[in-house]
Amino acid sequence: MAKVQNPEDNEAKIRKIEGKILEKLFTLSNQQAPLTSDDELRAFLPETTGSSNFDIAIENLIVGGFVSRIGNDEYQITMNGIDEHSRRNNEGMLF
Repeated sequence: MAKVQNPEDNEAKIRKIEGKILEKLFTLSNQQAPLTSDDELRAFLPETTGSSNFDIAIENLIVGGFVSRIGNDEYQITMNGIDEHSRRNNEGMLF
């Protein structure tokens, strides 16, 4: 019998991945190296391997204006993303 996944559990996982992506991009922006590749982000989040959650999380962040895609496979946090990172961090919701 297959385990039925609760959509709320998956949403929480996606929010956690979003937070980790924001944290990584925020850290890179403070190190004067604001761009990172898709491969580097995926390596930073090995728990997303084989899951569509990474793709969903990065698209959520792009649509929200928190991350911008540069070219085909590089990402950078936006000013709105820095604000969102601070908001989530202050509310204890970063990850």
